[in-house]
Amino acid sequence: MANKKKRNNIITKKGNYYYRIRWYNEFGRQVECTVALNTKNKGKAKERGKVVAREVDDIKDGTLQRFQFENYFAFKNDGGTSKYIQKTLQVAISDYQKFRKSMVRPSTAQRDKVALKQFTEYVGYTKPVEELSYKDIEGANGLIQHLRSKGCTNVGINCSLRHVRIFFNWMYDKEKMIRQPIKFKLIPEGVQLYHYFNESETNEVYHYIDENGIDSFFQRCFYFYNHTGMRPIEPFVGELVGDWYLIPPELRKNKIPMQMQLNDELQSILLEMIAFRDTKLHCKDANVRVVDIFERTIMNIVRAIGFTGKKLTLYSFRHAYAIRRITITGSIHDVMREMGHSNPQTTMRYLRFPEQRRLDDFPSLKDYIEQRQYMPKNSIRGTKIRGTIYNDVNKLSRSSNS
Repeated sequence: MANKKKRNNIITKKGNYYYRIRWYNEFGRQVECTVALNTKNKGKAKERGKVVAREVDDIKDGTLQRFQFENYFAFKNDGGTSKYIQKTLQVAISDYQKFRKSMVRPSTAQRDKVALKQFTEYVGYTKPVEELSYKDIEGANGLIQHLRSKGCTNVGINCSLRHVRIFFNWMYDKEKMIRQPIKFKLIPEGVQLYHYFNESETNEVYHYIDENGIDSFFQRCFYFYNHTGMRPIEPFVGELVGDWYLIPPELRKNKIPMQMQLNDELQSILLEMIAFRDTKLHCKDANVRVVDIFERTIMNIVRAIGFTGKKLTLYSFRHAYAIRRITITGSIHDVMREMGHSNPQTTMRYLRFPEQRRLDDFPSLKDYIEQRQYMPKNSIRGTKIRGTIYNDVNKLSRSSNS
């Protein structure tokens, strides 16, 4: 059976492109309507034809009539009134960021900004949102390939895709800027191992700070992250009540509240970090800015020392804490609770490192692990919380600032 030739609805008249619609009315008579696409460029005509094609049913039943075309289709007028088509990506993103600002944590809003900037760098700020499609993400020249060409990992790409997906859903569900949802799949991440500072590397960081005239304040900050496992932003969003540090669920990544008991040393460092933010930074996004300072500082130190084989960041102190905790307790649920993970699979990633490797990376834990082997099951699982009882166990040799 011969393949039926696909009808081409885009036609030309005197060099101009039109979209032609033909159908039979209730009297059996053929009716024809043409929509001028206002271009002599074939590529633009195809894109505009897709916009018209979505309105064919409304044109056929009279819901959308000829006299309305000028105001309805954005490509046919300068001002226009079509709420679906008129907004460019730049305008939509601006509206979206205003909407999100009051609903998410500053760090999430910042990640939105980064992901959408990556997207607009690829598709352009002036693209009408109605012309967006899954091809802008998954296509041969889509965002995924664009990010891969810049050296992004699959995990990093998926992080950006999640933020772009939320933006697309907002345009469709909340604002009705687009006529149909834009769906795309995340890419397989494979087995991802966390990059963490081992005991030796942590000591090298402390030593480098001492030997190169870097303010010892940063050494104390890194010590704090290493012994609490906090996310970079968390020291600046909670409240110290007595010796308990509390963060309400709405200010945490997974909406899980934090209740962490800190010893005197960690309390002192926390207050010093907050004072640094308050005296050095006077802006609305001070929390984000102070984290950026810490991040740049540790990255510069890592590059200067020349660590190879893994990507170490400020977040790597959190991973180091979790590795130590999972090694000490052997309890997924305890560590999941302490880390504020909503999914146990996230915590279980730390078990992908063989225990012997963990002990090689943190030799100060060896005696403690040997003691655990002779203790009744669950006998060590009542440990209070990060940075308290484990402070002596986890403590890495430091300089005089220890």
